[in-house]
This record gives sequence, structure tokens and C-alpha cells, in this order.
Amino acid sequence: MFKLFQKKIKPKNKLEEFIIALYGNPPPEAGRADCNEAISLAHTELLGEVVERSEVEKQARELFSGPIPYTTHDLALSAAIWFYKSGEFTSELASEQLMARMTVLEWLQAEKVHPLLVQSFENDLYTLYK
Repeated sequence: MFKLFQKKIKPKNKLEEFIIALYGNPPPEAGRADCNEAISLAHTELLGEVVERSEVEKQARELFSGPIPYTTHDLALSAAIWFYKSGEFTSELASEQLMARMTVLEWLQAEKVHPLLVQSFENDLYTLYK
């Protein structure tokens, strides 16, 4: 109801510290993202369909099954970051990265994605595509 009496968790490791830093203490339940929507957003809006949809789906589902309580847009961004950082797709994604950055900025302004994930995405793309 109000979460006033919910028990805060004590982080046991760095991953739990990260989750609490991003999503609060106690964090929301994992699995709250719409995984299919996140796959579509990552594939079309962030990766410009350069990466095969099946590859995006594989990465997103792996992230989704983990302990991080992603929102739909957080999951899409996290999946896309993996492909941008992969050396395999760097040249193919060079032309897509500007549109992806603008899309993520719109998501940030609409509060659909966590600012720390946006910062990480921007830092990674800046490093890769100076």
C-alpha cells in the first residue's frame, strides 16, 4: 500500500548496492518490464535494425531474467548498450548512434529511463564514436 513499513534490505554484494542506488530501497520486484516491448524498442529505435532481432531478443531476455528490476525502457537501453559496446557491431552502428542518443534523451526527458543508465550509454558512445 504505502511502503511506509516495508523493510529495507541490506545489500549483500555490489550488484545489490547498484540495484538499490538505481531503484531505491527496497527496490521494486524484478520482471516488471514488458520484455517484448523492450526488444522492439532496442531493435528499432536504438539499434536501427542493424542487429538481428533474434540477437537483441536473446540479450534482452537474459537481462530480463536477472535480478535487476528494469523498466521497459531501462531494459531496452541496457540491451542496446551491450551491442554498442560489442566490437562486432561498432562500424555498422556508427550511423545509428546519433539517432539512438536523441531517442534516449527524449526518454530521459519523459522520465522513462534512469539517468544513470543514460549517463553510462552516453559515456560509452562518446568513447566509441569520438
